[in-house]
Amino acid sequence: MTLPIFLEFETVSSTNDVALDLARNGAPEGTAVIARSQTAGRGRRGRRWIDEPGQSVLVSIVLRPNLVPDRVYELSFVASLAVAQYLESEFNLGAAIKWPNDVIVNTKKICGILVETEAARAGAAAVVGIGVNVNQTGFSPEISDIATSIALETGSKQDVRTVTEKVSIALLECYDAYKSKGFKSTLSQWREYMYGVGRDAEVRTGNNVICGKVLGVNEQGALLLGDASCVHEISWADDVSLHPASNYEIGGNDG
Repeated sequence: MTLPIFLEFETVSSTNDVALDLARNGAPEGTAVIARSQTAGRGRRGRRWIDEPGQSVLVSIVLRPNLVPDRVYELSFVASLAVAQYLESEFNLGAAIKWPNDVIVNTKKICGILVETEAARAGAAAVVGIGVNVNQTGFSPEISDIATSIALETGSKQDVRTVTEKVSIALLECYDAYKSKGFKSTLSQWREYMYGVGRDAEVRTGNNVICGKVLGVNEQGALLLGDASCVHEISWADDVSLHPASNYEIGGNDG
């Protein structure tokens, strides 16, 4: 099994930025950058990522999966599955995954994930950034209705470093299974956690908006959205609205 190699920081601009720089310079697979806080955390599509220092898992892990660029997205499914399974097994939380990779508990976001790539001298690398809300018991007004944490859901606070280590190990275990069994096996498990199937959704891709019912995902992980005329296969989106929209990413960090 691939084991994490932890590099710990008090404050960074972004754990993904540090991990990407390390990857460029040959950091081995499993290198895990962790921090108490970020000054410029970001989520998908460049959204702002909000964290409360010392209260969240903030980790970015270097992987070297030897994938062609158009398959790197598969790592988002690996990571979100790993976090959902961990929250379920460790805390008995009914975690779900909102496509493509937001982990949800009781309809609120508890974790976000950001995967970025770097063509390094030591070979192509991917960095998986994971943010999990752990000990927050309150959030800023713009996200208070749509964010949650382990503490809020379980009624007790946790040691953030311990949770960080266990999340990192869970990711690498899921990653090793993905490498040995393939994406089809990962996706089969991921589908069991998919959030919003059967619900109406509004999906924004650039200047386009597609409305329909969430049907699931296809064999490549693209979102299936059905309307009166056809089934749309959506491979990327700026936003998928199953609940009130927000201009902010929720919670800890995903890069």
